[in-house]
Amino acid sequence: MLFFTESQQESEKNMSILYTDVPPLRTDNDNENFRDKFTEYLNYSDTIEIATGYVSKLALESLDQMIQNRSINHIILIVGMYYIEGMPESIYNTLIKLNNEWQSKNIGGVYIVRTFRYHGKCYLFSKNETPFAGIIGSANLGAISLDAQTRSQYEMSVSINDSQQLSQLYHHIRDLLDKCSKLISSTPNIPIIRGENIKLRNIDHVQKVNPDDVIAYKDHLVGNTFEIPLKVPHDHKDTKLRRSNINVCYAKGRKREWWEIEIIVSKKISEQPGYPEYSKPFMVVTDDGWKFKAWTCGDHNKNLYSKDNLKIMGYWLKGRLVAAGIVNAIDHVENDTEGKGLITQKMLEQYGKTTIDLTKTDQTTKDEEGNVLNVWLLSFLSNHIKKDTNI
Repeated sequence: MLFFTESQQESEKNMSILYTDVPPLRTDNDNENFRDKFTEYLNYSDTIEIATGYVSKLALESLDQMIQNRSINHIILIVGMYYIEGMPESIYNTLIKLNNEWQSKNIGGVYIVRTFRYHGKCYLFSKNETPFAGIIGSANLGAISLDAQTRSQYEMSVSINDSQQLSQLYHHIRDLLDKCSKLISSTPNIPIIRGENIKLRNIDHVQKVNPDDVIAYKDHLVGNTFEIPLKVPHDHKDTKLRRSNINVCYAKGRKREWWEIEIIVSKKISEQPGYPEYSKPFMVVTDDGWKFKAWTCGDHNKNLYSKDNLKIMGYWLKGRLVAAGIVNAIDHVENDTEGKGLITQKMLEQYGKTTIDLTKTDQTTKDEEGNVLNVWLLSFLSNHIKKDTNI
């Protein structure tokens, strides 16, 4: 049996173990869990400072929503593992978005640890410039959200209220912030790991291409690269182009799925020598390793479509934006009254590419019916990660 001094017993009252509500170890009225305690402290705070090893996109979105719904006037998020290990593209773009929002509102920012792999998990909550609670333990920020991983991964943490311990936690975060971290917008050369577009899996008339084959096709490029701008509104306030091109799903008339797009090509491009012939199918191989038929049609050869299914081009292009964390897919466009699924110029700029590139090769291939088709390379590769790839 353990015995505590009076001072130790008093300190013990200021700490509590936070469990994870994962079957069969469910939490009950006698056991607090991390997510509930985090929310409880946040509700009382006007300042929150977080240092964590990893984050998830869903947790970042949840955190941002919590901040918008509460009286938080200062937020610091320090992320510790990605600068050395590499940062998933969707995480990078979500962190950039949050940092821009918080900086523009002058309430805080997102910081990246650069000196080492920081795997700590610290949460400090303050009111009127005075820390009143903290959480430390094994729970990364992803633990505030409910997703497949957090529903099955068990974490243990402790909450602290002791003033001395809170002071130590405060100074630890200050040292980490001042000596080891930089604002993400001022941190160059973050290694970005391209997000995989899984939307084209198991789609009829689409084949997966080996990465080595994609590289081999690059060695057979011929002629000019046609750089085709994606015509979109500047931002969500811009009323132009809101219902056309890659946002055609928002057009009036027949009901369309969010994935259906049109790529409209200007005469300045479509009339250049070497541009695909009118209404003559060809095969595209994409920079991320997919293969499907396309063709050009319409007045002045202005439309560039996927041949067998109009949504295939959308699965490829919008799927890239979804994988990169730029936008979330919309299941029912008719219910998207706020235009959350609308693609804008600002979003494309954040992604790192505002055009698609189409380049012919000197190679041919056969389609499912045995027809011989020319092969073209189609690219929508973000400039953020282009230097780290072969395409």
